Amino acid sequence: MSKNILMICYYYPPLIDVGCKRSLAFSKYFKKYGWNPIVLSVKNPDKTYCLMGTDRPPEGIYTKYTYSIFNPYKLAGKLNGLFTKITSLFNVKLSRNYFYNLLCIPDIFWGWMPLATFDGLKIIRQKQVDLIYVSCPPFSSAIIGVILKMITGKALIIDFRDSYALKPHLLRHSHATPRLREDIDLWFEAKILNRADLFVVTTEEMRNLYADRYKQNSHKIYAVHNGFEAGELPSTNRLGKKYSKFTIFYSGNYYFEAPGRYTFFESLALLKKQGRVNERLFQFIYYGAQIETFDQIAKRLEIEDLLVLKPLIPHKALLKIIPQCHLHLIRIMQPMISTKLFEAIALNIPVLAIIPHGEAERLLKSFCPSSYVITDSSPQKTAEAIFDAMKKYEREEIDDNRVAEFLRDFSRESLTVKFMRLVENTILTTKSPPPGTRFFQPF
Repeated sequence: MSKNILMICYYYPPLIDVGCKRSLAFSKYFKKYGWNPIVLSVKNPDKTYCLMGTDRPPEGIYTKYTYSIFNPYKLAGKLNGLFTKITSLFNVKLSRNYFYNLLCIPDIFWGWMPLATFDGLKIIRQKQVDLIYVSCPPFSSAIIGVILKMITGKALIIDFRDSYALKPHLLRHSHATPRLREDIDLWFEAKILNRADLFVVTTEEMRNLYADRYKQNSHKIYAVHNGFEAGELPSTNRLGKKYSKFTIFYSGNYYFEAPGRYTFFESLALLKKQGRVNERLFQFIYYGAQIETFDQIAKRLEIEDLLVLKPLIPHKALLKIIPQCHLHLIRIMQPMISTKLFEAIALNIPVLAIIPHGEAERLLKSFCPSSYVITDSSPQKTAEAIFDAMKKYEREEIDDNRVAEFLRDFSRESLTVKFMRLVENTILTTKSPPPGTRFFQPF
């Protein structure tokens, strides 16, 4: 059934951050399968936190860009600098930016809320919108959606690409977040969930976490995975030409907060000490913003000669490099699953995953037969896995990933169609499925 859907997406082309990909795919395939997406995005994103590119929205999709009128993070920084100078006169050192926790609620992007709400209301009335979809983060976007629903009565879909207040145990009550701020965030999150007609997250583990916390709303919480855009696959997806050196690849955030932060590097130090790897035979290539941290670790473990550290490059360029590598290192922050995992499976490269037991582990075992999953953060086991992969490549014993099966369930086109079916069965009909019904059990 054809529907007009307002998509509130801060991250959308010409931004090229990874947060754009889910919304971009949804809008593209909504259009293909009969819905009419109208996208509301930001005109002047803060380039400190966002990557600008030259990409354009898909053809035929109306996109309205609205201005952010205020940047609370900059003000919080200036106030903190002034306050730090004053307290230093009394030999008092501040451990955190208190102004950030006061001014940046729910996040640093709320400056785009006033005009986005105004423009969203105009779009709903002019375009006869049936549904409101909000992609988060930024989580301030969810407030825009709630306000628009309260004014217009339109059905509201909230899509959390990451968790907001309900964080994994290892991040709860951290030194960086005061308990009062955590309580405020939980209050906001509960209010948002109460107002949503459908609440979507990106993993089953995340769905379970939210359903357990918000039991009264568990019937409207569903998982729709991130998946992979099949159109980004190379022309041939067989195991092909690799770097002359045995190469392990990683890009972006390394999630040093997660367990096993040094396991991989310690495994390289162990292999080097054993004489199994050297700079002529092996390299670890990293693209991202944590080069300084990687360099410090490498110097401490005396493995600088094994690491190739480069700044982040456009995502399309990374997708051409990944298939030339021998292993894709994967780290996750439960309950989320890194988009890198979906990319590695689809690009037909074996994975070296240093991750906890759980959903990501099951995905790899289902679709990535030559991968290695280290769940106990053991440098010894990780070293043995790397050396085993090197020997298997020499003997041509590496198996292809089950790419066709994976894309059947996890291509973004397939996931969008399932998402549309979910909306039709929960919001667009008077008959809702029984509480706890799951539409997405692809493995």
